[in-house]
Amino acid sequence: MKKFPEINFNIVLLILAVLIAIGLPAWKEIQGTGEIRGQVVDTEGDPVANAQVRIREKTLNLIKDGQIVTTDRNGTFVFTEMEMIEFIIDASHPNGTASVENRYHTYFSGQDFELPEPVVLLPESERDNE
Repeated sequence: MKKFPEINFNIVLLILAVLIAIGLPAWKEIQGTGEIRGQVVDTEGDPVANAQVRIREKTLNLIKDGQIVTTDRNGTFVFTEMEMIEFIIDASHPNGTASVENRYHTYFSGQDFELPEPVVLLPESERDNE
């Protein structure tokens, strides 16, 4: 019978530790930092400053309380350190306009995500039709 060479357990642990030490930072870099970003615009497509953007996590059986950020002068917003896979975003402005709820899905928790289209603020009469 052919005999297999003996493997030193300490060497196996050392190799495994090195692979983990190299792989974890690379995995985190690929995965992202959990930034979810986008822009709020009006019906003309112009950026809306000072809009309140709300994000809420959607689970299998409920929608959790969310976080709110305010858009900058370019209408952009960023949520940081988000660990959501399924979420809902909507926005409102003190002038009475608001968006419809938009639902999004990432592939894994902590993934960076940019909304594929801007969040559009509509007058109440137009939101009822959405």
